[in-house]
Amino acid sequence: MKQATLAIVPLLFLTACGGENDTPLQRDNSTTPDTPNTQTPNTGSDCGADFSAERSLNKFEFSGVFWQVEGERLQSKPEFRFYSDSRSLGATHTLSSDKTLCLLAASVFGSLNAETWDGDNNASFNKGELYYYAPEFKVKTELPEIASLTDWRSKGQPEKVSLPLSSANLTIHYRDKDNHLITLGDSQTNLNPIILSCNQTEFDISLTLQQVANTALATLDPSYCETQTVGSNVETFCLSAGFSQDIRLESCKFDLTKVALPDQRGNKTSVQVSGLLKFSDMNAELQIIDIDL
Repeated sequence: MKQATLAIVPLLFLTACGGENDTPLQRDNSTTPDTPNTQTPNTGSDCGADFSAERSLNKFEFSGVFWQVEGERLQSKPEFRFYSDSRSLGATHTLSSDKTLCLLAASVFGSLNAETWDGDNNASFNKGELYYYAPEFKVKTELPEIASLTDWRSKGQPEKVSLPLSSANLTIHYRDKDNHLITLGDSQTNLNPIILSCNQTEFDISLTLQQVANTALATLDPSYCETQTVGSNVETFCLSAGFSQDIRLESCKFDLTKVALPDQRGNKTSVQVSGLLKFSDMNAELQIIDIDL
């Protein structure tokens, strides 16, 4: 059987989010391609031994992708992302240090409060405009080992296959008043590779035939497509692959990993953080337990 060259573009987004956010919690001053830069967590913290930060990552998005013809270099992969939007369920932090980077980390990872833009006017923000921070995790798998639509059918037309994660990244976005996620500067300075150790090592990737618009056919690999008669029309359907929404994740952890924190002037400073992710009912709780400046 002819081995098809794989390539993929995003197909769809299925989203779920939490309820309306509560009143933002205030700062507690009474008492912090490819291989990620990770270390074993230290005892204590550069922001004080009592430093901690938590926030809800309430927005879940699952993307499906088609096989295309451009080649592996341009190949998109099945993707699952989760982040904090305006309906985030809550945030809190504990911080005894008054170091600038510690205060910034507490705002990024443990606060829903608005910040004030103090940088130059740009296409996203004007000086004095309010914004928020929005951490986002994005995980991907490789494509299932399916050579064509015929090959998929010869395998019994599986609806799901299980695959390990191939990559994970943590990005800190700005979020504007209209709930748009914004990153400034080169994309590679915003993308922070991270190693997640989770309670499960493989994830279900759903395989389905999806109807495709005629305008997209030129980029799709025809060996994964077929025509079907729908009413009086002849339509094209192609095989797609995407994360199942039933992810069944319970928890993940990550050791000290380099992350670029953006500030109110558009500058970025790298710190290292370690933490936990706890999942329940289409919501993830991010807990930062250590920070290294």
